[in-house]
Amino acid sequence: MAENWKNCFEEELICPICLHVFVEPVQLPCKHNFCRGCIGEAWAKDSGLVRCPECNQAYNQKPGLEKNLKLTNIVEKFNALHVEKPPAALHCVFCRRGPPLPAQKVCLRCEAPCCQSHVQTHLQQPSTARGHLLVEADDVRAWSCPQHNAYRLYHCEAEQVAVCQYCCYYSGAHQGHSVCDVEIRRNEIRAKFGCRSSVGCCRRPYGKSPRQ
Repeated sequence: MAENWKNCFEEELICPICLHVFVEPVQLPCKHNFCRGCIGEAWAKDSGLVRCPECNQAYNQKPGLEKNLKLTNIVEKFNALHVEKPPAALHCVFCRRGPPLPAQKVCLRCEAPCCQSHVQTHLQQPSTARGHLLVEADDVRAWSCPQHNAYRLYHCEAEQVAVCQYCCYYSGAHQGHSVCDVEIRRNEIRAKFGCRSSVGCCRRPYGKSPRQ
């Protein structure tokens, strides 16, 4: 029950762009909220007309990004309630000489951590038809399903959340929903907002936890 309550509460604190819990939320005149960094990056290439990514409200010029103080306080309290011990450090599975180095990247499809020196080594390994999916080691927790011991590698079209295979294929709350590979959705976000790197709004998956 407590976990279900946490998930429902968290869903109200999700940025519509990065789909992760708000970081420094700001509110537009249309009353929709976004992370300051996310909306700033989304509008970075636009000098004139901009639109709200949530309701498509048009603005002839970029409106001021006012910090939503109440929402900021709620987010801070939510984060404080869920402070956990940091996960054990991941080490490279390809280091053979001496102690393995700390992992800088993790391939979520292969579940293989690798140090910076062995990133290319891993990319040359055989993979599934969907290819490798490397993320920053620090972001692995954000990709993990809070209900199942699995990574969230699928995007649920019905609820616009990232889910793991158990959520959508094995008696989960998203069973029967239309899903696609999460990398497809990330690429769509990159294309929509003109992201050219893996940092910022496209670095993480959809932090919104799947509803159970």
